[in-house]
Amino acid sequence: MARQQLPPQIKTRDVVDRRTGKPVRRYVVTVDVAPPGEPRKQVKKRFTTEREARSFLATTQAEVARGTYVAASSTTVRQAVQDWLDTRQLKPTTLQSYTVVLQALVDENGDTQVQKLSEADVVRMLRRLRSGKSPGRKKWTARSCNLLLTLTKAVLESEKRQGRVVRNVAADIRPMERDARTAKTLTHEQMLTVLDHECRDRHLWTLALHGLRRGEIAGLRWENVDLDARTITIAETRVAVGKEVLTSTPKSKQSRRTLPLPQDVVDVLKAARRAQRAERLKAGSMYQGGEHLACDEFGKPYHPDKLSRDWREMIKALGVDRVRLHDARHTCGTLMHLRGVPITVIAAWLGHSSAAFTMATYTHSQDDALAAAGVTLTARVSEQM
Repeated sequence: MARQQLPPQIKTRDVVDRRTGKPVRRYVVTVDVAPPGEPRKQVKKRFTTEREARSFLATTQAEVARGTYVAASSTTVRQAVQDWLDTRQLKPTTLQSYTVVLQALVDENGDTQVQKLSEADVVRMLRRLRSGKSPGRKKWTARSCNLLLTLTKAVLESEKRQGRVVRNVAADIRPMERDARTAKTLTHEQMLTVLDHECRDRHLWTLALHGLRRGEIAGLRWENVDLDARTITIAETRVAVGKEVLTSTPKSKQSRRTLPLPQDVVDVLKAARRAQRAERLKAGSMYQGGEHLACDEFGKPYHPDKLSRDWREMIKALGVDRVRLHDARHTCGTLMHLRGVPITVIAAWLGHSSAAFTMATYTHSQDDALAAAGVTLTARVSEQM
């Protein structure tokens, strides 16, 4: 039987084997891999047998025809993550947050080549994080794991668009079921206990119960408070990301908002303003800053985490059941809802872009006590919202 002629993409080359010193034949494959309409691109590879050369040529041409061909790449997961972060146009706080979350992917699979990363690798990583078996890390919540999964999918999708992987191996991984957790809200009596509590930071807890985020409270400056017009403008946030405190603009267009204040809130803010001015006089040259509503006796802005710690200590001292500072925001949304405030208005007050998100996340009807709060909410909080 006549020997089958080699295709033009395969050339033979006679060389001397370095180990034996004898002449041997090698097969060099040169194949076009650029999609139609794009500049020419070729891949060249050498084989010891004709069979291997023909197999590589056929497989490569078929992948090019299907649009699934990717050239061999040594890009690692660590490099892919860094490339993705470097090309994102994100707020500094969001970028830092994503960097912290994706560090788990880098720590687990950073040295793995992206082309060798498997779906099983990603699933195992998520399971270890969820179970608390990832070295050096506490047990992650399902929410945190799902955020990491979302970001991992985004990184791999970027690699796919750039032609470095055939498919996104994380694309079909389903998010973990969220922890069954209902946000706690203060009862009507508990809310009044906090609002009436005379303390240095009473104005901060009042703002929290009127729906401001922790970062918004930490970032609020006196220049954005108009006590005559009875308004506050949310124009800046201070948030803790890792060990850093980052100052930025609000998280969305809807989060930047101007809110009318009830008179009792204005009175609390006026008292806080007078107290801070007195502290400035007392501290003299030691006083630095004082632009923020949330600051110490010497004008230094609070670390956002301090707000959470002081809130916990305050409600414990008042004998109130443990409720997170962020749950004060839930309380605001819930009481507005139970008082019949339209959900679109509640969303605008809280700074949400989606009324559906507000309804699903920030309004609750938990028990008889909360239902009663909707009926008996005092005029100073509800009627002027």
